[in-house]
Amino acid sequence: MIQALRSATIFSLSSGPPRAVQHQPDAHAAFDAAFLVGESERFACSLGRLSSAGATLQIHAQLAKEEPLRLEMASGQTIKGKIDWCADGEIGFLFDDPIDIISTLARTLANLPAERRSMPRVEIHQLVAIRCGNKVEHARTRNISYGGVGIDTKLALAAGDPVHLTFDALRPLDGVVRWARDGHAGIAFNEELGWQTLMPWLRHAQRAQTSATPAAPAPTPLNPESAGMIPDKHAIRLDAPASIREGVRWWNARVRGLTAHLVELETRAIFAPGAQLWVSLPEIGGAPANVIETVHNRILCEFRLPLRPRELSLVSASQTPR
Repeated sequence: MIQALRSATIFSLSSGPPRAVQHQPDAHAAFDAAFLVGESERFACSLGRLSSAGATLQIHAQLAKEEPLRLEMASGQTIKGKIDWCADGEIGFLFDDPIDIISTLARTLANLPAERRSMPRVEIHQLVAIRCGNKVEHARTRNISYGGVGIDTKLALAAGDPVHLTFDALRPLDGVVRWARDGHAGIAFNEELGWQTLMPWLRHAQRAQTSATPAAPAPTPLNPESAGMIPDKHAIRLDAPASIREGVRWWNARVRGLTAHLVELETRAIFAPGAQLWVSLPEIGGAPANVIETVHNRILCEFRLPLRPRELSLVSASQTPR
C-alpha cells in the first residue's frame, strides 16, 4: 500500500463506537490506505478515524451490514468486525473485540520508513492549563501530535500569540497560536515532542482514562463553620486555575480555598500526606508546600513560607471569590 507523506488519519483514545469524520485532508496529506476483506472480495478503502472500538472508513463499494469482514491495515495488522452504519461514502466498522490503540499507533509508525514517519493526530480530551499574557485558563485538548495541539478554550486568542501550556503528567511547553476561531485554537509547540516523550504520555493518559471512576462526592468540611478543608472561616474561597509539580511531573488543579498558610486544591492527581510539592498560583508564581491531608479528589497543603498579604490580594483579585 502506498501511503501519503503525512497521514490525516485520526487515532482516537475514545472507547466509543465509530462516528463520521468531520474533516478532510489538506493538499499535503491523505487518509491511510487499507483494505476491507470479505469471504470472496477485497475492497480498497481509506482510514479516516480509528479507536479501540472501531474505524470510520471511506469506501465506494456497497456492503451489507452484519457481514463478517476484516480490516487489513498497511502495518499488516488485521482486525475482524462488521459494518455498523453507512452514510455518504463512509462506513462505521465495529470491531469484534477492542484493540489497543496505542500499540496500533506504534505499529503503524514503525512500519513506515524513517524519512516518511510522521506522527498522525491523536484525538484526546485532557485538561490543559493555558497562559497567554497575564491570563490563565483551563482548557480541553481536542487532539495532539509531535508538533502541536488543538484545544477548546474561552480565552480570546489570536494567531501569533505566545502561550505557555501545562499538561497533566508532562513538562510545561511553550507554543504559538496558529489559528483561533469559535472557541477553538491550534497551537504549534516551539519545540516538538519526541517519540520518547509523547508515546509514554499517551499510554499514561489511556490508562488514566480506562481506570477513571465516577466523580467522588464533595469533600467533607473539617468543621461545621468551614465550606472546605481549611478550618478557617476567613479563608478565601476561590475557583482559580493552578499547577502542581511533584518531581519533574506537572499536574493541573483548581484552587478552592486559600489563606496565608494553607491552600486547598482540587486535582485528578493522587498525592499522599507528606508529599512535597511546588504549587503555582495565578499572578504570584510558585511556592513550595507540603500535603497535610487528602479527601477524595482534594488536597490540603501547607506553604513552607506563608504568603504575604499582597500575594493573597493578587490571587484573590485574579478570580471572583465563590
